[in-house]
Amino acid sequence: MIDPVQKERWLREFHLNGFVVLRDFLPADLVRAMHAQLLPLVRGEYTRIEREGLQRLRAPGRLSLDVSRYAELLGGPLSDPLYRHNPVIEELAVDILGPAESWGRGWSQVECAFPGCGYMTWHPDQTPDETPPGNAPHRTVRLTFNVPLTEWTWANGAMELLPATHLHARAFLSQNVQEIAHLYPVRLDLGLGDALLRDGNGLHRGSPNVSEEPRLMLDQTYRTAARPGA
Repeated sequence: MIDPVQKERWLREFHLNGFVVLRDFLPADLVRAMHAQLLPLVRGEYTRIEREGLQRLRAPGRLSLDVSRYAELLGGPLSDPLYRHNPVIEELAVDILGPAESWGRGWSQVECAFPGCGYMTWHPDQTPDETPPGNAPHRTVRLTFNVPLTEWTWANGAMELLPATHLHARAFLSQNVQEIAHLYPVRLDLGLGDALLRDGNGLHRGSPNVSEEPRLMLDQTYRTAARPGA
């Protein structure tokens, strides 16, 4: 159970910004082990896609892979409950999304930004079919738990977010955001063991990776639209 004072601080930050940064949240050794387990997989998959010309890249230099099947096959760090079923994250999910029986775990992915990739477009994670109809006040229906598997820096494609955009209707976020002349994002500089919990409706993007190594990030979703127990 989370200390009540700490929980209140995290929830206030989440509701204000649309995300909360969790410093020193996971053991750094676990993060390094997950990185070591995944790096050969993503390198191999990226090479195969480039060779075969398959249209599976999110954008040039960016790759997303479902890690659930790898966790089942390989076990080890990817199956660690601190990532797959983190008790703190799921306690916060109850406070944000509602009782545990009203939501379920969505997909689990590793997202990779390879050297040379540019900016992603601004986008929410939330899909139209997950979004409540009409213009009712915002209610979070999707959470994303991100675990950086390398440090996030200005050089390696760290995530940028636009605070409080989670409060807007998804239709507004999806229309002509790229045409707004002046946006003032927050770039998250995170260390090994830091994590991020964010509203799936908030606008975010990956930045260019000008380093020499791929930037890996785990992505676990929680959705009211998902089947409980998924």
